Amino acid sequence: MTARTPDITVPEVVTYDGLPGGAHSLRAKRPDVAFQRLHTFLEACVEPVRLPSWTFEIHKGGPPAPTEKLFELATGIFGGPRLKAQTHTEWNVPPGFVDDALGVLVRSDAVTTYGHSLAALTYSAPVRLIDPDTRAPYPDITPDMFGGFAVDGYGRTLGESGIRATLGNAASSLSLWLNLPADERLSSGARHLQDHLPFRLSAKHWRLWRPTRRGDSYRSNKIPSPVLDHG
Repeated sequence: MTARTPDITVPEVVTYDGLPGGAHSLRAKRPDVAFQRLHTFLEACVEPVRLPSWTFEIHKGGPPAPTEKLFELATGIFGGPRLKAQTHTEWNVPPGFVDDALGVLVRSDAVTTYGHSLAALTYSAPVRLIDPDTRAPYPDITPDMFGGFAVDGYGRTLGESGIRATLGNAASSLSLWLNLPADERLSSGARHLQDHLPFRLSAKHWRLWRPTRRGDSYRSNKIPSPVLDHG
């Protein structure tokens, strides 16, 4: 009797790409409301891979008096800026000072000449998505499972999700790079994400990634949204 060759599971992953070009509005003009919506999503759906980064930004093109006041507040709370660019000035925000930064945003209603937020608080972190059935990160969705395959030149890899939120005093947005299992867990995982977001995930940004025949790279193709429409 010939022994049966064990099945080899080919690692596949489904991604959702809503990064800078496709950032979603958090649908809240007040930055403290946007912050709460972000917090609700993070608590229910992700586990950070490492500590997130927080930055506070003041953009050029705003009225002089409110801009000067924001600079005074930011310097008094955070110290000297980490970056001075042509478009904005940026400060690192230690985790213990996030509430202070949010308070500065809430008290400012000034905008740039183009109507954009004069000040903003930005959150950025690599994360792992939570399996809603186990309440733990998917154990098989990690960069190592996919050979550290780089999707682009901006540091994104298969198996590691990323979150970037910009909380502004005029508008707030959320950019997403999400990695989900390409099996029977996909539908429930996608619905769990949708249930904790204040906007509808686009039906156009889902892709299935499969290894090439040689197994040394990955290729992808668009797939229908796994989020079921319950009307």
